[in-house]
Amino acid sequence: MRIVTSVHLAGLRYTAWSLVGVGAIALAGPAQAQSVGIGTTKGGATAQVTAAIAKVVSAHAGLQMRPQPYANTSQYIPVVNTGKLEFAASNIFQLTFAIRGTGMSEGRPNPNLRMVATLMPFRVAYFVSEKSGIKSFSDLKGKRLPGFKKRALGAYLMLGTAANLNVRTAGWNFVQVPNFPRMWDGFKRGTLDAAIAAVGSKPTRDMKAAQGALRILQINDDRDSVARMRRHLPQSYVISMKTNPKLPGVNRDVKIMAFDYTLWAHKDVKADIVYRIARSMHDRAADLRAAAPLWRSFKEAGMAKNVGIEYHPGAIRFYREKDMWRQ
Repeated sequence: MRIVTSVHLAGLRYTAWSLVGVGAIALAGPAQAQSVGIGTTKGGATAQVTAAIAKVVSAHAGLQMRPQPYANTSQYIPVVNTGKLEFAASNIFQLTFAIRGTGMSEGRPNPNLRMVATLMPFRVAYFVSEKSGIKSFSDLKGKRLPGFKKRALGAYLMLGTAANLNVRTAGWNFVQVPNFPRMWDGFKRGTLDAAIAAVGSKPTRDMKAAQGALRILQINDDRDSVARMRRHLPQSYVISMKTNPKLPGVNRDVKIMAFDYTLWAHKDVKADIVYRIARSMHDRAADLRAAAPLWRSFKEAGMAKNVGIEYHPGAIRFYREKDMWRQ
């Protein structure tokens, strides 16, 4: 009798431990998706771009992509270069400067960055209030303009614009601002008479709400003007926009600066991860275009555009599969 009880109890113990094991497996559920970070800015157009990428990737690539905001692009470039952050987005000339250690990254090369995708043309301009009476860039002389540190993005956009128009800005009234959000706040409060912004971005809508109708100060598209602009902004170009009342500032036909926006990664991010990200962006291009006005000009066929920078092997693999790779 005692032996039977012992066998019975042993069986109970075995069953109990088996149930515990099954319960633990059930509670664990499916493995969590791998998390990757993407460098971005605190607000502005870059934040809109990276938010859309993170949403599509997290929903369709089997990854969890989390935006990591910084005050500006220059802060997260070295973080990606050291491998502490996997991905980031920026305009093409900042990436070019960063890799070569020139311009905004003078003396600080970042050789570990690789292209993942060319995204869309960023259309950037100086905006003023219509009621200000300012009609051209040269009219800004004597006005309160945003000033930036020597190697800041805003400084290069100013230099490129002035060079395009062959305007000397020595002695102009520059009010120093630490970053773009502070510049936009200054314009909205009326302490600045102009602000730089991407056409169709949220800051332009906010500025219009605060100051009324906006005007874009156009630039020149002749070969010499573009060549002067590119000395400060490599691979920038000029595009013509038709009147579009839905876009603040585009209340007349206008020629503005444009440059490609890019997604890039550290060279040692696993190829499969980069492949899945490129694939999800390509396959869900319609979702990206619906995310924000900035994305409307995104074309998946242009993701593999030759921008003079080495692409990540994972991206190349995907583009070759889609017969998009021409480099």
